[in-house]
Amino acid sequence: MLILTSTEAANRMRIALRGSVLLWFGAWMAWLMRADTAFLQRIDTSRIFGALRPVFEWYSDWGLFFFYVPFIALLVYGMHTRHPLSKLVGFAYVHAQVFGTLLLTYVIKIGCGRPRPHAASVHDALCQAPSFAHAFHSFPSSHTVNVAVGAIFVLILLRSRVAAMLALTATLLMALARVGTSEHFLSDVLAGLALGVAIAGVVMHVYLLPRWREIETATTQ
Repeated sequence: MLILTSTEAANRMRIALRGSVLLWFGAWMAWLMRADTAFLQRIDTSRIFGALRPVFEWYSDWGLFFFYVPFIALLVYGMHTRHPLSKLVGFAYVHAQVFGTLLLTYVIKIGCGRPRPHAASVHDALCQAPSFAHAFHSFPSSHTVNVAVGAIFVLILLRSRVAAMLALTATLLMALARVGTSEHFLSDVLAGLALGVAIAGVVMHVYLLPRWREIETATTQ
């Protein structure tokens, strides 16, 4: 069976949330130990990364659709066929993206006001002062939040190892692309991954799993 049970999904969600804590710690350490600067310098002086910059720029713009398309298609399919689990998962994904990636992430960006790599030194405070300017919306990376949400949905819903590997690859490539285009520091993308995992976990715990269990109960009666 390709789809996990709600119990299996809940177990995977707990593991993912533990990983989120480690990612938050990694983001803090990257800033504290100045790995942000070292990583950016390595990328700036690398011929390989220089050659790949157009690819990173393209993927930054279009990589989000790697998850948008299948989950929106799943929602449309569920609504059209009245398949309860498909519709539920589609709505859960939309909720996570709207209330998590779009609203929560940008509230943090505005409140934090961290300069992007081209705007100021990484050694300044992680959060300086609230700002509405795009150049001061470095922390966290909303692109990595976005793809992390999609990846966690895939990892927690599907039993397929191929799907899991594709989801993880797409997510890590986005994190690398955002640093490779000098839009974010390493700590920004690590925090984005952590926040995306946390958002997906909260939505699943509050919205998806209780309703999923109801569907499973109804189908077994």
